Amino acid sequence: MDAQLTQAFTLLGIGMITVFVVLMLVVQAGNILIRLVNWLARDVVAVANDDINPSEVAAITAAVEAFTLGKGHVTSIEKKK
Repeated sequence: MDAQLTQAFTLLGIGMITVFVVLMLVVQAGNILIRLVNWLARDVVAVANDDINPSEVAAITAAVEAFTLGKGHVTSIEKKK
């Protein structure tokens, strides 16, 4: 009985470690993909709309940067009709 219990805990430990490693690989792959897409798309981003007041654009941009601690960027602003 003792050998079976030892084997059960060994399999439990190996299984948990395997799941942890796979999940960490998924998280790291996701982070790499996000950084790659952001790096490739940084030149495409532009805010241009003649119907919106420039001071409103500045306020929206400042609010987004303050809320996201500088990590978020405004890509487009659309006025609802």
